[in-house]
Amino acid sequence: MTARSQDHHQAVFERLPGIVRALVADHTPHLPAFKGLVITGTDRMRLYLTAPDGSLTYGADVIISHTGPGLLAGITSGYLDNEHAQKPTDDPLCDVVVDLTSY
Repeated sequence: MTARSQDHHQAVFERLPGIVRALVADHTPHLPAFKGLVITGTDRMRLYLTAPDGSLTYGADVIISHTGPGLLAGITSGYLDNEHAQKPTDDPLCDVVVDLTSY
């Protein structure tokens, strides 16, 4: 691994605590609840969120280095509930997957 890729890798992982804090601190009962996350690639992760009524667990794929206010807006806006954005999955930790890599 080159020094440049190590720096990028470290910078990506330094963002994780802030992402988790934002998801947990901003939680209200009518919004999806954060359950956890799995790192799925060098700069990617899948967030696991439960629907407010507990009926579904969403897997939200995101690019870690691109997370920011847009990600939280996507989660709180109801985008996860959009059936057209939901994809079936074989991931045992979630019912559907939503691609939030553009947020």
